[in-house]
Amino acid sequence: MLKEIYRSIEDKKGENTVILNVKGLSPITDYLVITSGNVPTHTQAIADEILKNLKDLGEIPLNVEGLSEGRWIVLDYGDVIVNLFIPELREYYNLEWLWADAPRVNL
Repeated sequence: MLKEIYRSIEDKKGENTVILNVKGLSPITDYLVITSGNVPTHTQAIADEILKNLKDLGEIPLNVEGLSEGRWIVLDYGDVIVNLFIPELREYYNLEWLWADAPRVNL
């Protein structure tokens, strides 16, 4: 699932993608994926690509938040939570700093 999410982000030109392994640090998920789009329509396009490609693999999100606004979109797949930000919100919430103890995953 992580590889397909990453590929979908790359296909839609997501920026500064980070994958954090939060196993043992978070009680709700194993991986956090954080990426940026330039504007809300860009984050929406990335989210749509992830949703479509994972649906093709039989993966349906448990929850989707923020898709209509496109400023901060969360796709919750249980073991993987994807956060898509416009740059100013990504900087403001700074999830990478909040999860600084989590090792990064390289794909």
